[in-house]
Amino acid sequence: MKILLVCTEKLPVPCVRGGAIQTYIDGILPHLSREHEITVFSVTDRDLSDHEVRDGIRYERFPSGNSEEYYQAAADFVARERFDWVIFYNRPKYLPLVADAAPESRFLLSMHNEMFLPHKIDDQVARTCLERVEAVVTVSKFIADGINERFPGYQHKLNPVYAGVDLERFQPRWASGAFERRASLLAKHGLEGKKVVAYVGRLSEKKGPDILLSAFTQVVEQHPSAVLLLVGSKWYGSNEGNKYVSQLKKRAKRLGDSVRLTGFISPDEVQDYFLLGDIFVCSSQWQEPLARVHYEAMATGLSIITTMRGGNPEVIIPGQNGLLVKNYQNPDAFATHINYLLSNPKLAADMGRNGRHLSERYYGWYRVASDILKIIDNKVPELVPSNTKVFLSNY
Repeated sequence: MKILLVCTEKLPVPCVRGGAIQTYIDGILPHLSREHEITVFSVTDRDLSDHEVRDGIRYERFPSGNSEEYYQAAADFVARERFDWVIFYNRPKYLPLVADAAPESRFLLSMHNEMFLPHKIDDQVARTCLERVEAVVTVSKFIADGINERFPGYQHKLNPVYAGVDLERFQPRWASGAFERRASLLAKHGLEGKKVVAYVGRLSEKKGPDILLSAFTQVVEQHPSAVLLLVGSKWYGSNEGNKYVSQLKKRAKRLGDSVRLTGFISPDEVQDYFLLGDIFVCSSQWQEPLARVHYEAMATGLSIITTMRGGNPEVIIPGQNGLLVKNYQNPDAFATHINYLLSNPKLAADMGRNGRHLSERYYGWYRVASDILKIIDNKVPELVPSNTKVFLSNY
């Protein structure tokens, strides 16, 4: 089959600037392209050619900056060339425009955020989109439930398919060569003998790193060797700051060497920063669709502390691969969980091993691509359990 992937207009594919959706697409492309002719429509980037074939995959790129112009260019592209399937990423508002230009193509909508909210899309446009697509893939049950709640009647088209992780790149410390690699990284970053609590994500209020800074005052009282490693920046591919980031840096200085801020880390290096961690914390304050860092932390063999926000709890089995923070706005709640795991290193290690096992069983990119192709072929995808005991077969 000829399959076109229409990517979002914010960041390029391959994910040279980072981005969750871009990482997701990069992960499934090698598996989709083994049996199908794949074209990717994405935004231009200074480090990428406007037209190229890479690893057997064709890339066509159009300048970003104006969403309407970008999706009109996508519509013009599909009008010139016929595709059997178009996988359209996370912009239901613009799907009808592109679909009208490709009446013979079948459409699959891949949803990664709450883009069906009232302020994101008009009711009629949303219904037109849902009528036109063959199916909708969502990164979590939370996203599927949100669509179903606002637009009942399309439940048969909703398919929660959990995302994945590169199991070769993200290795646990007990893997061959990883133990030595970790020791070298700890020495390089001056973290030898430290208990490293890793946070990886954008530095924004909705991600909650300020809550972790408040919590860490209590953590270092109980664990003086603990270090909070904040990996990330305000936005992908840049170290440009803002008032919030400046405030974080000021607060971090008060904790001295107990807090490290790395700034932006290239996507092809981020696995090293997970490997530095002893435990991983996601402090999301917003209704997170289901952050990819959970998969990366599990693959690295880290126990996880995350918030009961959005889809994040769906990949956590409490007490088995992580802990859930219900009182997500309270720094004391994070401090309690962090101190608990740092005080019980064997338990934390066991959780990490369980997480790696879950990754190997359920969260490889091959499984994600396979599920998508099964949906395209009108077959039932593999069942991936969530901690809520709700299975994908409910949809």
